[in-house]
Amino acid sequence: MSNENRRKAVEILNLHYSYKSDWTAKRFHAVKGISLDVFEGESFGFLGHNGAGKTTTIKCLLGLIRPTAGQLKIFGTDSRETDSRAAVGYLPEQPYFYDHLTVREIMQMYAQLAGVPSSQRNAAISNALDKVKVSARAKSPMRALSKGLTQRVAMAQAIVALPRLLVLDEPFSGLDPIGRREFKDILVALKKEGTTIFMSSHILSDVEFLCDRASIMAHGEIKSVFELQNLSNLVGGHYELVVARAGDFIEKLRPLCTSLEESPRSIRCTFLEQSDAERALRMTLESSAKVESYEFVQGSLEELFLKLVQFEEGKR
Repeated sequence: MSNENRRKAVEILNLHYSYKSDWTAKRFHAVKGISLDVFEGESFGFLGHNGAGKTTTIKCLLGLIRPTAGQLKIFGTDSRETDSRAAVGYLPEQPYFYDHLTVREIMQMYAQLAGVPSSQRNAAISNALDKVKVSARAKSPMRALSKGLTQRVAMAQAIVALPRLLVLDEPFSGLDPIGRREFKDILVALKKEGTTIFMSSHILSDVEFLCDRASIMAHGEIKSVFELQNLSNLVGGHYELVVARAGDFIEKLRPLCTSLEESPRSIRCTFLEQSDAERALRMTLESSAKVESYEFVQGSLEELFLKLVQFEEGKR
């Protein structure tokens, strides 16, 4: 289905947000006229460097701060209307809970605020806690939880009401590799059930795995919106040669490489041009050095992110 025929879960049109510095009274423009659509049922990655304006945009969308200008809608309803947020689950970048309450008491409060009927509340809470694997800590006070467990509770409260739109600001923060994998499994399952996911994250490999489309934001502006399946057309790729260390052979390769990484055991050389890569490979085979690997590496989301953000930095 083309995007023109899909229903929109989120609409952001010409959003501006600015504020005055407490110290200088100078007005700072955090978001500069961005426009963006997120369609129902998709998983969308909202990317950008620290300070790009991502969290500010999310807070404007959810009514936590008032935009300077622009229009925002959630499922076709103006985001300033309370009803627009009835079907939204939100995990903030820095979740905070009353630390004297237990996990279950926190979940009771959020389930009630999210409108879960009292007759269904206990089952909904148990289901959410099971999904994030903290059921065993239901009676623990929040102050006793680690950062990773607190992040799991934050995810649980975001999904307890089975929202149609799930807004996640750095959802993998504080999680170990097992937690990241479990969160990814949860998000994949929710998407299959029809939940729309709007996610900001610095873990680009997870965004690449989870998302259908993504945008990259730099210095308050959207620089690119793209489908992840078309990433190779945007980034291309490079050739990579890994050679076991052998005397001064590295100096012969250095002029041909786009980049070169050294470790105690090997040298990793990157080439943009196939001719340079093949020349380096021939040199290696003709020498006493050992080739550990030689391959073409498809371009990644990280490469596109760095390309766009560094380009903007260079303009400033």
